[in-house]
Amino acid sequence: MATKKTKEEERLTLGEFWRGELQSAERAFEKWTDRSERIVRRYRDERDVVDSQKRKFNILWSNVQVMKPALYGRAAKPEVSRRFKDQDPVGRTAALMLERCLEFEVEQYPDFDATMNGAVEDRLLPGRGIGWVRFEPNEGTEPQVSEDVDATVPRTTYECAPTDYVHWRDFLHTPARTWEEVWWVARRVYMTREELNRRFGEIGALVPLQYDDKFTQSKETPKDALKKKAQVWEIWDKTEKRAIWVAKGFDRELDQRDDPLQLDGFFPCPEPLYATTTTGSLIPVPDYAQYQDQAAELDQLTQRIAKLTQALKVVGVYNAEYPAVKRMLDEGVDNNLVPVDTWAAFAEKNGLTGAVQFMELKQIIETLVRLYEARDQVKQIIYEVIGISDIIRGATEASETLGAQQLKAQFGSMRMRTHQAEVARFAGDLLRLKAQIICRFFKDETILGMSGIQATQDAQYAQPAIKLLRGGPLKDFRIQVEADSLAQLDEQQEKMDRVEFLTAAGGFLEKALPVIQQVPAAGKLLGEMLMFGVRGFPIGKTLEAAFEKAMDELGASMQQPQGIPPEVAQEIQQGREEISRGREQMMKDGVKLHEERVSLNADKQVYEVIKKADREVANAQRSAFQKEFALEGKRVISEATEAAKPKGSESKMPTINIASKELGESLGGVIGSLQQTGQAMQEASQMMAQAAQTMSRPKRIVRDPKTQRMTAIE
Repeated sequence: MATKKTKEEERLTLGEFWRGELQSAERAFEKWTDRSERIVRRYRDERDVVDSQKRKFNILWSNVQVMKPALYGRAAKPEVSRRFKDQDPVGRTAALMLERCLEFEVEQYPDFDATMNGAVEDRLLPGRGIGWVRFEPNEGTEPQVSEDVDATVPRTTYECAPTDYVHWRDFLHTPARTWEEVWWVARRVYMTREELNRRFGEIGALVPLQYDDKFTQSKETPKDALKKKAQVWEIWDKTEKRAIWVAKGFDRELDQRDDPLQLDGFFPCPEPLYATTTTGSLIPVPDYAQYQDQAAELDQLTQRIAKLTQALKVVGVYNAEYPAVKRMLDEGVDNNLVPVDTWAAFAEKNGLTGAVQFMELKQIIETLVRLYEARDQVKQIIYEVIGISDIIRGATEASETLGAQQLKAQFGSMRMRTHQAEVARFAGDLLRLKAQIICRFFKDETILGMSGIQATQDAQYAQPAIKLLRGGPLKDFRIQVEADSLAQLDEQQEKMDRVEFLTAAGGFLEKALPVIQQVPAAGKLLGEMLMFGVRGFPIGKTLEAAFEKAMDELGASMQQPQGIPPEVAQEIQQGREEISRGREQMMKDGVKLHEERVSLNADKQVYEVIKKADREVANAQRSAFQKEFALEGKRVISEATEAAKPKGSESKMPTINIASKELGESLGGVIGSLQQTGQAMQEASQMMAQAAQTMSRPKRIVRDPKTQRMTAIE
């Protein structure tokens, strides 16, 4: 939602205005930033001097290590499909090419995987993960030899659409309630002097450098100066469709460009991965904040357990008159006797029982048992808060029933599924942004090389597919990432999908082929049913072209007449085509006559002409149908005659000659009937055309005063 600038804001320079917006956003996120820093230090177990001697239970690290592979355990696998899965070879090829280009970007370059790992970790710790997409054409030079002089010309060596991970402290946006209300986003980039000069030219030399956003050193050495960088904010203004670059401590803007990437949503970043948010604020609440009190209780119990464990040892007192008792415990030598000087007095005082008394450990042990039980209960409460079931953590008991195991797995998966779907949404949004950049900015040869489509059966559709990707709306394609493909829970899923597809397709073909052989007319229907099933399997889209080609070849072979000489089959086909053309022409003329009849239904004379033409059309159609059935019967007779001939025999038997002669006469009669039918249909068409011409002339309807009849006068 755009906000209108005030007159005071309009008087500010562009750099001053955006510095004010950035400072306002930083103040809005200040409390969240401080809390997030404390959570990250707790995750890293960074302690100060006071806490260095304390014992803690890092439940945060444990939970993140369990949740992270469940949300993003392996690289995302993009899936591109047509939104409507009809028979469209060009659309199918375009979807396949785009999917292969995205797979190449994900697998060839490590930036996407690194961005996803960083974003998921930020989602689990501070509560917000961000990724940023850009276009990077890498240009080189190539020699160009001319007659006069040798020169070099710039040439794009390769193109890519990198995905940058943005640290949670380096991202700001409009303080808003929902993402739809955000009208600008910004990320912070640290740049050296050389990078400033290369990116912004002469103005880059004027930007001040600093160490970070908190302090600068007054006494610096030349070595320290190399560590200094400038803080450059890249801001994308959705209301103005413009990107602006400003630097901290510099009044002027460094650069501005109008809609650099031409993305559908304008922003080069998707909606961030958020933890807990409400409809009233986009400031997230980290997951750790939901159980931080229980985590503090867990640390307190761990500290007490550590103290009591230190006290749990054998200690006591002894009579100083008998130093041999101390030697017996200190030396600790096995099978050794220690002499006592005054044995009689030692024995009189009950020996060791009277000389030594140990500290009672029973109460310490009981307390430790209670502390361990209390800590386990606190851990269970934390697991219930965040939704990590025992199955996800890999803990189970042999005494539990199968129903209990399934119930815990279902409870854990229900809450985990929501988080997985959100991560899949984030990955899909990033891939959609990359897809838009590929379609708008990548060259044709780059797309062809990345997709490798020239080595497939769809190579003939490559150029029309590229044209479709560049000109057609990307919304015609569905680009998504399945949540199950991100979790490293089942490595055999793709293999199972392939086996399932082959089993289904093989079972259908096993039952369909005998039906097609017996009833060839059912081949088209069964072929459409097969393609309907193939398009429903995501794993089967690589074989969709092969299935379509096979079904087309099968249909062509079923339509070709068997056992009829080529010249006779050609005449029969020409007769069918003539009948088909006659039908089409009659349908057109009939539609035209119907329109004229509706507009001039008061003209009785024309109406009679139309009725006569309709009767002629019906008679011609009836004759055509009869001739066609007769033609089909002659074809069957011809096939039977050809099948009766001995295979490989060259003899000219009289019976065969007579049958051939009769077949020729029959076919000649059929062809003559086809010609008569065509002439009748042509005459009907001429009659309807005359009727239409008569109706099209201007007329005036008058009533005879004597007979009261209506008459049309031209």
